Amino acid sequence: MLDYSVFLSLLTLVCSAGILKREDVNVSLGQDATFSCELPGAVGVKQVIWQQHGDDGTLRNMVTFTERSKPQVDDAFLGKVNVTVASVQTTTIVIKNVTFADEACYVCTFSVYPSGTERETACLTVQGLSEITTQFPVKLKEKDTVVACSATGKPTPVISWWSGEKELSNYLSDTFTVQNGDSTVTTTSNLTIPQSQFSGKYVTCVANSGSIEKREHITVEKQIDKETPVASRSYVLSAVVMICCVVSASCVIILFHQKRKKHQKHLIEIA
Repeated sequence: MLDYSVFLSLLTLVCSAGILKREDVNVSLGQDATFSCELPGAVGVKQVIWQQHGDDGTLRNMVTFTERSKPQVDDAFLGKVNVTVASVQTTTIVIKNVTFADEACYVCTFSVYPSGTERETACLTVQGLSEITTQFPVKLKEKDTVVACSATGKPTPVISWWSGEKELSNYLSDTFTVQNGDSTVTTTSNLTIPQSQFSGKYVTCVANSGSIEKREHITVEKQIDKETPVASRSYVLSAVVMICCVVSASCVIILFHQKRKKHQKHLIEIA
């Protein structure tokens, strides 16, 4: 009896030699992330579970299956997680179109009888630019133009300004960053363009985050002084008013003279 117990224990150790860990996964925003887990020579596996490790320390069930049942994907991960391999010895899942919210550690667990559970963890890191936004030019009183550009991503985006093939490094720019709750960083840059020095039609905001680069063009054509049309309209209006006044005065004078002549003629006829 003792020999049988020893044999059974040795058999369990041999058949459950431990999970072969796959390396942590590093992907760009919007790509797919693949995780695999394998328990070589497994015997007595009753259940396989994939879980996501939350920021609060809890584990959220993603996929569950047994030797006799098909993989069941939790409702919260439907359309997000695909199971490509599902057996009691090896399993593979694919997280589709990853976002920064998917960045977490993922746990695969083999429930083995009678030895217990075998568990391994692999973590997902997401990098890239989620968005880049620009603002329309703002004209200052000094006739300079200010353009703004913001980029959100990880690692911290770096913004540079270009006009054609020339970097506008000699122009004044203010840059600041904001740390977001999803571990991304938003970088904003405000560029001041002296109208007297700039002859192009647009500038380009170039945002780099790691190996990812995005560009946005902002039109900054020479702006017409808004005060000129207003002044012109004022002059025209004044001229019209003056002309009207002159015409009215002339009409009054003519009528007065005509009336005076009639009155004098009437006096002569009476005399």
